[in-house]
Amino acid sequence: MSIAVFACGGVIIDNVVAADGALARDLVGGNAVYAAMGASHWLDRVGIVARVPRNYPADAFTALQGSGLDLGGLGVEPLDVTRSEWFFHRADGSRVDHLHATAELADAFGMTGERVPIERAQHFQNRLEQETDAGGDYKAFRAAHPVTADHVPTGYWRARGVHLAPNAPAAQLTMARQARREGLTITCDPGFHAGSMRADDLDELLALADAFLPSEKELAALCPGRDPAAALSHLSGRARALVGVKLGSKGALVLLKGETAARHVPAVAARPLDPTGAGDAFCGGFLAGLVCGEDAFAAGLRGAVSAALAIEAMGALQQRDRRAEARLRLRRAAASSGDLPKAHNQHHPPYHS
Repeated sequence: MSIAVFACGGVIIDNVVAADGALARDLVGGNAVYAAMGASHWLDRVGIVARVPRNYPADAFTALQGSGLDLGGLGVEPLDVTRSEWFFHRADGSRVDHLHATAELADAFGMTGERVPIERAQHFQNRLEQETDAGGDYKAFRAAHPVTADHVPTGYWRARGVHLAPNAPAAQLTMARQARREGLTITCDPGFHAGSMRADDLDELLALADAFLPSEKELAALCPGRDPAAALSHLSGRARALVGVKLGSKGALVLLKGETAARHVPAVAARPLDPTGAGDAFCGGFLAGLVCGEDAFAAGLRGAVSAALAIEAMGALQQRDRRAEARLRLRRAAASSGDLPKAHNQHHPPYHS
C-alpha cells in the first residue's frame, strides 16, 4: 500500500529548555519529523525521507519505529554526531537555536533533571554561543549529507504529496523538480537558507511548489523592507499557485496567485509547552489539506491545528494519537472563522475516520 504524503528533511536529536525552565533532553526532533507528524493528524501512511548518523541513539530509533510514520526513506550515513542541538525558548515567544553541545558539557553545567533555574540555562546558553564551529554536530552532518531525490524510495513517488523541509538549496531544488515530474503536490519551506538563495533558484522553486511557506524571518530575508503582506504580493506573481508566511502566535497569511489580498489564517488556541517545530507541523497539516482538495484557507486551518498540537508537547513524537482532538479543534477553528468545512473529495478523505 503506497503512502499518502512524505516529508524530506532532517531527523535530529533535540534538547529543549522551555521559557519556565522545563528541560527535556535527547528528544527525537528535526523538521522532517515535525512536518510528518503534522500531516499524520489528518492522513494515514505518512513517510519520512532523511539521513541520520550511524551513532543515532538506539532509543530514538525505537521511538521513531513506534511513531506510526513510514521510515522507508530513513537512511544511515557512516558519520558520527557528537554534539546535539539545543533550543532555548523565551516568554515572549522567541527562541535561540542552532546551538550544539556534547552530553558531557551539558552535564557539567548541571543541565539535568526535569527543570533548571533560568539563570543556569542562560549561563549555559551564553557558553554555547561562544563556541566556535567545531563540527561534529547536526548542522555539519546535514551540510555533508543533504537529502536528495536519490534517497526517495521508488514507491514514495506514487504518493499524493511531499513537503520539502529546509535542506541544502541545490538538493531542495532537485527534489522539487523530480516531485513536479512525478505529479505530486509540493509544499516547500526554504528555511534559513532563504537569505542566501540565488534569485534564479528562488524563481524556479516558486514555479515548482504548489505552496511556498517561509517563516516571517525568512520572508523578510527574501524581500527586505517589505511587510509580510507586501512581500507575499511581490512573490506571488512568480509562484505556481500560492505563497504563505508563518507568523507564529499571530497565525499565517496565505495568498493565491492572481488574488490581490492575502488572507489571514488565525492561530489555534493551545497550551504551549515547547514551540519547537510548530512551523514544520503547520506545513505538514497544510500539505494534508491541499492533497484533500481544500483551498488555501482551509488547508491553513489544518496547518494551524497541527502547529497547536506540536507546541503542546515536548519533542516531535509526543503529539501522536491526537486525531480526535485535531478534528475537534478544526471544527471549532472553522466555525469561529465562519468558514465551515466544505464537502471534500470522496477519493481523498481529509482525515482518518
